[in-house]
Amino acid sequence: MNIKKITLFIMANLVGLALMAEGYQLNTQSARQLGMGHLGVALKLGSESMLFNPAGLSFMNGKADISLGATGIMSKITYTNKDYKVESDNPIGTPIFGYAGFRLSEKFFAGVSITNPAGNSLFYPENWRGSHLVQDISLQAFSIQPTLSYKFSEKLSIGAGLMVDVGSFEINRGLMPVGALGAYLAAPGFPQAYKDIITSTIGISPINAKLEGKTKITYGVNIGVLFAPNNQWSFGVSYRSKVMMEIEDGDATVTYGTPELETLVTALSNPGTTDAPNPLFNPSIAGATALNGQVLKSKLPIPSNLTFGAAFKPNSNLLLSAELQYVGWKAYDTLKMEFPNLNLTTAQPKNFSNAMIYRVGGEYYASEKTTLRAGFIYDSTPGDKNWYSPETPGANKISVTAGLTFAPTQKFAIDLGLQYLSGTTKNASMPQASPMPAFVGDYKSTAILPSLGVRFNF
Repeated sequence: MNIKKITLFIMANLVGLALMAEGYQLNTQSARQLGMGHLGVALKLGSESMLFNPAGLSFMNGKADISLGATGIMSKITYTNKDYKVESDNPIGTPIFGYAGFRLSEKFFAGVSITNPAGNSLFYPENWRGSHLVQDISLQAFSIQPTLSYKFSEKLSIGAGLMVDVGSFEINRGLMPVGALGAYLAAPGFPQAYKDIITSTIGISPINAKLEGKTKITYGVNIGVLFAPNNQWSFGVSYRSKVMMEIEDGDATVTYGTPELETLVTALSNPGTTDAPNPLFNPSIAGATALNGQVLKSKLPIPSNLTFGAAFKPNSNLLLSAELQYVGWKAYDTLKMEFPNLNLTTAQPKNFSNAMIYRVGGEYYASEKTTLRAGFIYDSTPGDKNWYSPETPGANKISVTAGLTFAPTQKFAIDLGLQYLSGTTKNASMPQASPMPAFVGDYKSTAILPSLGVRFNF
């Protein structure tokens, strides 16, 4: 078997392990803050500060502060190429968040949080033209963060948390473009029975692969400083480090579009014997089928985040805030996948660049029990349009947000948030990688994110 041809075939097909968002980071970790643009690095948010800026935990009220909730992600990707158009049919994502903060003394505060820092579910129509790049994909990452915060004074505090991350993924994709076997229809001497199979299955992906696995536990840090010189102004800076998610014992499973296609592919992947070689043998197809049952290893970074923010309270009823969030997407420059039992490593350039997210928002205390919020987000894409895959349909995105809090008592509050996201239409391509042709088209992403949370203060 020609291992070089097998390597080229797999490199052309099995080079995806990605998700959504700009890149695939989720910013959905608070219903309250989602309503005002999901900012909070310069704000005193009680236990929720463990995510936005651990230093803010020092300003929580009471002896215990608890916040729980979830966000729904209803997203859609539209792909267009001339007269061909498809829309993804994604399941609703439901990232969760939970925070529990405690006052240990007048100066020391501690807490623990659980969030979904990354994840996505993306499902394209079955056997669409890009199924050899991605058919569907699902990823979840969970981060548990124990946190400590110290308040030097009413003006200055610091905080730090240890991020303990773990996750899982599954991706399904074709190992050949839909209709790729059609080239055999003009091959002289190719058995008519096999041509009949191809003719009857021309719109079906012949060979498919499912890659799945769980990541091992990995670690990072989240640190921050909060400075409030007076009752009107506050300033914050926080840094969340990169976390490298590692898959050490993933599984690869090969399936076939129909039982008839399995019969055909089996015939094409059989080299025969030295004395009686199979004239129909195709080493590329044999390389694809050899993936079945193989162990997969790979790495995927959750990027670092450096955030600066300021908040201003012009009067007792109004709070305004703005942030700059610098996301270290350059860490996702290449995706490598290893199949150790085949002694095979594939690599595909991703060429992501570091990117900025700009946030502005405000809240208005309409009454003793009701607070209204609004926000705006501009999220710049880190992706390279010349190495663009439908599994990471990135584009510059604009979001508008709104929300409210209803607090019937001082110890309990209900938070509602809503975000509408719209990405700019982007024309991009995945370069040709023989035997795969270049994949070109226009991508448009939209999403609606409702969020619900409850908070308790004791």
